[in-house]
Amino acid sequence: MAIFKEYTNYDGLGIAELIRNKEISPIDPLDSAIDLIEKLNPKLNAVHRTMYHYAFESINRNKELNGTFIGVPFLMKDMDSSLANYHMMQGSKYLKNTKMPYDNHLTRQFRETGTVICGKSATPEYGLMVTTEPTEFGPTRNPWDTNRTTGGSSGGAASAVSSRIVPIAHASDGGGSIRIPAASCGLVGLKPNRARTSFAPSHGDKWGGLTHSGIVSRTVRDTAYMYDCLFGNVVGDPYGIPYKKGSLVEALSKKNKLKIGFNLKSPVGIEPSSDAVEAIKFNAKLCEDLGHNVEEMNFSYDGLLAARAFTITISSHVTQMFNELKDIVGRGFKKNEVETATRLFNYLGKSFRASDYTWARYTMQKIARSVMEETDKYDVVLTPIISQKPPLIGEIRPNKQASILSEIIMTLKLGWVFRIQSIRDSILNNLAPESLWYSPDAMLQNITGQPSISLPTYWTSDNLPLGVQFASRYADEETLISLAAQLEEISPWINKTPNL
Repeated sequence: MAIFKEYTNYDGLGIAELIRNKEISPIDPLDSAIDLIEKLNPKLNAVHRTMYHYAFESINRNKELNGTFIGVPFLMKDMDSSLANYHMMQGSKYLKNTKMPYDNHLTRQFRETGTVICGKSATPEYGLMVTTEPTEFGPTRNPWDTNRTTGGSSGGAASAVSSRIVPIAHASDGGGSIRIPAASCGLVGLKPNRARTSFAPSHGDKWGGLTHSGIVSRTVRDTAYMYDCLFGNVVGDPYGIPYKKGSLVEALSKKNKLKIGFNLKSPVGIEPSSDAVEAIKFNAKLCEDLGHNVEEMNFSYDGLLAARAFTITISSHVTQMFNELKDIVGRGFKKNEVETATRLFNYLGKSFRASDYTWARYTMQKIARSVMEETDKYDVVLTPIISQKPPLIGEIRPNKQASILSEIIMTLKLGWVFRIQSIRDSILNNLAPESLWYSPDAMLQNITGQPSISLPTYWTSDNLPLGVQFASRYADEETLISLAAQLEEISPWINKTPNL
């Protein structure tokens, strides 16, 4: 197998330029990616399914070298990535033997950019954890320290990009799932604004508008150019936002002075570590050095109220998801095919009433409006996206006691308890710190729908990445790309590589 030895030195656009200029063959980067998958995946478990034959066929079908990212090896997250006649297992034993019957719009878009899909990246089961450690497939490991988590749910994508297996990979974000792995693995992770990308043909939105599709990458320019290709809506989408083609690319060179607020306190009540606080202060100083106006600010919304509404909404959609999967698989799941935590989400989704769901949606929209009004005086708000450096494998997954309690709730059919508001609120309030401690406030931008980006400007004293989040006004990804490009220039991270 011929290996393009400089492969890991280039981002996606750099590889595409070499191919377009005929300095290398489209086969060269693919061979290199395959070689790295075979070499590194046993250590990282970042790729749950390889698609080498499909990748070579893709190159043969694109002899004209069309696409912004022509010939760039690429991984689809094994979720929200339906590809006809291929599995989309979503980290679950239940789906291991089921092939999808259609291509979704996003998959077609990635193909049209010229990327060469060579595999499916690892996910936690159904994307419901902020760590990528599904029982069926085992943990995905962080290239910076293989004893530590990559975050989730786009953990496989982040591990693969951080380790240089591929320069760019599909990711999605329903509660931080692009930004948390990016922050944990030293990558650029932009969660786009709500409705920027389409879930056609199967859905209008996902998780009631909480979920967003996108990528993780190593460079800001790869992020800008890829989203420039992806943004847009199709007939049948329930809502959309106009996008002027080329805007994100133009933003790479803009250097407008911004008003930036930074926040150090979590409304959920979880104290960020000293490392996380230092990361925020470090980035605030970088922004000041660039000439931006920076000041400290605080959020006033009720974090526990937001978490309760968020949990009710997700649980309800998990139940609907299993209704949909039953039609695709041809049967419902067996108990041993789905993890305890996932089955509890499904059970609670069946236990909550329609009035609970509509209350949750109303509450999140009310919080979203108040947050956007409160922060409208800022061009960008800087906050932690993770509360500490990446934890060790196993620290985020539910412990044995939590799993036993979940089984008791389901076995004794105690779902009716969650219909008593005072009891429900008390249980969910206690659950929030236990389940959200690693990324307590990541859900906020999923609730508001605003764009937000995790940037890898900060590393801890023990050489672990600890990204921070910048969020902008609704539908203003351009400001984030502009600021990210400035930060990348003043504090470059592209040459930092994990020791594998």
